[in-house]
Amino acid sequence: MSDAPPARVLTAGLHGSASTWVFNVARELMGAAYGVDTVHPCHAAKPADLDAAILPTGRHIVAKTHGWPGLAAFAQAWPGRLVLSVRDPRDAVVSLMERFGETFERSAQGVTHDCKAAMECAQAGFAVLRYEDRFFDNAVTVDRLAAYLGLTVPDAELARIFAAYRTESVREFAAGVKALPPERQQGEGDFRFDRLTQITHNHIGDAQAGKWRERLDAGQRAALTQHFRPFLAAFRYPALPV
Repeated sequence: MSDAPPARVLTAGLHGSASTWVFNVARELMGAAYGVDTVHPCHAAKPADLDAAILPTGRHIVAKTHGWPGLAAFAQAWPGRLVLSVRDPRDAVVSLMERFGETFERSAQGVTHDCKAAMECAQAGFAVLRYEDRFFDNAVTVDRLAAYLGLTVPDAELARIFAAYRTESVREFAAGVKALPPERQQGEGDFRFDRLTQITHNHIGDAQAGKWRERLDAGQRAALTQHFRPFLAAFRYPALPV
């Protein structure tokens, strides 16, 4: 590793916004640019997760988070690059309910925390990827992320990374998460995820946009639309029809 300070990247997003795709592409890009063994990938639920246990290693860091209070200010002072992924929060609520068996109330609460952090990060000028633009289906996104992170990566590697995280590739990998070596697995009970990629055993949903209209009742639709109205306006999501 050179004498230059380690690169630091945070990927933050709403649940169900393809934030794990962003994390893994960033992780792979860093590995291609600097060498896999020089990159420390991790999940960060709070700033303390990035302090003494990680930073003294001298390795480049790629961390995935769904946000915490003051995330934008933290990212600006860290310093490092932050990439934000967003999705219609009503679809994000449905995703949590269906994939993880969460209640409507708990799902809405979790997405509310995501949205607050996302609003602050967007206002701070960090890069934003919208799920509904299907950025994860576009190979150009990988090239643009490399440029945003200041990385030089050969075209062949860009193509390999994109192919590795296509929806069907991830679906196939997710189906085998429970067969990974024990040291690669984490989770409680029947729920398992891969420590390295953060991919869960039930990772890929139906990827449908606007599913909240069919899968929530009228009261839930109205409540979420009113609750998330500032976020909807900020990220160009329609409030009507409910």
